[in-house]
Amino acid sequence: MEQPDFGTNWESFIKMLLQRLDIPTKEDIGNLHARLDKLEQLIYQKAPAGKQDGKPRSTKKKSASAIVLEIIGNHPEGTNFKTIKAATGYDDKKLRNIIFRLDKIEKIQRVSRGIYKTL
Repeated sequence: MEQPDFGTNWESFIKMLLQRLDIPTKEDIGNLHARLDKLEQLIYQKAPAGKQDGKPRSTKKKSASAIVLEIIGNHPEGTNFKTIKAATGYDDKKLRNIIFRLDKIEKIQRVSRGIYKTL
């Protein structure tokens, strides 16, 4: 007895099963990728002029010391600890360490207790 060829039957069975269960085929996924690529190209073509020039935007944040130094510099006659703390929102310990370092590297001067100004 000759065995029937089940290869084509299995293929048709699997295709029917994929359709009934609404499972995408490899071809369907390839078509979706092609459509997504076209959409991405359209999005990049319509990007704002600032983003198309290819130059990365500067998103460099200021250091905590630079922020404190700027705040002290905005008060040429000197400013107190409470004002600096209110402007930065830093906790006491962090702010005291920053002021200590700035004083040590001679960026600021301690006028009197709790009063600082830039040099």
